[in-house]
This record gives sequence, structure tokens and C-alpha cells, in this order.
Amino acid sequence: MKKLSLAILTASLFAAPAFALTDAELESAISAKLETQLKDKAVADYTAEFIMENLLTWEGEPLELDKADSILAFAFGNRLLENGNQVPGPMNEQLADTVVEVYKATGKPVYAQWEIAQSIGDRIPADKLFSINPVIEADGTLTYLSSIGVADTAVQLSGGNLGKTVVVAFREHSLRTLTTAKAFGIDAYAPAGVELPHKYDTQSGQGWTRDQQTFVFHELTYRSLAERDRLIKEANK
Repeated sequence: MKKLSLAILTASLFAAPAFALTDAELESAISAKLETQLKDKAVADYTAEFIMENLLTWEGEPLELDKADSILAFAFGNRLLENGNQVPGPMNEQLADTVVEVYKATGKPVYAQWEIAQSIGDRIPADKLFSINPVIEADGTLTYLSSIGVADTAVQLSGGNLGKTVVVAFREHSLRTLTTAKAFGIDAYAPAGVELPHKYDTQSGQGWTRDQQTFVFHELTYRSLAERDRLIKEANK
């Protein structure tokens, strides 16, 4: 009888629906765990909130395409030729296809990092496509264009009049591009109903963009460093 009862109990446990925490419950649990380790409730609470909002969140607020006033596109990775020249590569070609899809649904002006603009070609009219280009040095090399540089240039090219902007970016890169755009005063959103590209290029010229796992850790590091720098700056005021 004991063996039978144990079997019934085990079966009932596996048959039960998976236990799920709400976001609030999860944040509280993370904070409680951190407080036992850090011995400081305020630090634990702040860190738990950061983890929830910046490390466990990867999707930004969406906007229906018919409400968009502009489109902003951030590149992801590249390909390096034998002579060292950069070309867009397949990930930016995916992004270009997505931008064209969004443009066809909206007809709104597109501000795209050069790798994407080049891959778009003539699929978007020239008067609707604004390429965000890096600085070209005297030796022909390109100065790296960061997400910050892309957002800043888009504001300049538009005269600061982007309106509600849907941002096209690689899926795991999307949230940071939205955060960066908002830091420059752009009313930025993810494109609702659009699946953002997420097929990685193992031959990308940027080692951190060759597979999802590596990029996830790159992104976690970047987000954490940005918050560290913000805290330092705030403390020095």
C-alpha cells in the first residue's frame, strides 16, 4: 500500500500545472535572496529591480505600425573581407528585409545604419531612405559606429522631428536600441506584429554577434556597465 500511495502522489505532482510566479513575486524572491547574501535590504531591492527590468527583460513596448511616424534601424554585426573591408553580411540583410516590410506597411521615412541602407538598395525610394554613415578615415578604414552614434545621427538627420518611431533591430539587441533611442529624446517603440531577425551569422566580423549565447552575455555585461557608470555619475554630482 505504501508503494502504491507513493506512486499516486508522484503522478499527481507531475500532473499538476507548473508553478509560476508573477513578476512582482519573482522580484520579491530575488530581493530576498540577495538580502541574505548582501546583508543590505536597500541594495538588494535596487538590484532586484534592475535584474527584472534590464536582465530578465528582452522585449520593448510595441507600437502598431499605423501609428508610426518614422522608422529607425540599427545594424548588427558585419562581414569582413580578406582586405579588411566591411560589408553588411547576412544579419544586416535580414534587418534590411524587415525594414522594407515595415516601410511597405507604413510608407514612413527610414533612418538606417549604413549596413542596412546598403542592403535595402532601391527597394525604398531615395527620398525616404536616410543612411547613417560612419566616419571614413584617411586610410579608408571605418570608425566604429555605436548604437549611441546611430541614435544621435538620426536625430540630426531628421531635424529632431521623428515623431513616434518604430525601431528595427536584431531581436536580442532590440531593447537596448530602444533605451538608447529614448535617451536621445526619440519616442521609440518595437514594431508590433513584426518578428525581428534572430538568425545569427557564425562568420560575423564581430565575435560577440556570432551566436545567441555569446551575445546574451555581451548584452548583460553592457547593460550592467551602463548602470554602474550611471550610478558613479549620479554619486559625483
